[in-house]
Amino acid sequence: MKMLDVLRPATVSHVPQDHFLVVHPLDDVPEEKIEIATLGRMQMTTSVKLALMTLRGYLVLMILLVFYDVLELARFWGPRAH
Repeated sequence: MKMLDVLRPATVSHVPQDHFLVVHPLDDVPEEKIEIATLGRMQMTTSVKLALMTLRGYLVLMILLVFYDVLELARFWGPRAH
């Protein structure tokens, strides 16, 4: 008897109606992968587009503020006035 035979579960052909069959992903049948190039553009509602554009603007603003702070700390504009 091989060790893999002991570790691999037997094939289950019947599962009672009130039970769930749990299959480990390594023991499951490989799934077909999605071809991303053929998906096309994702459909979004107006509110989702607005939220994503707001998030993009916020991230750009935060990046600009970080660069401004770094340039100010490096005294890019000359000595600080007290």
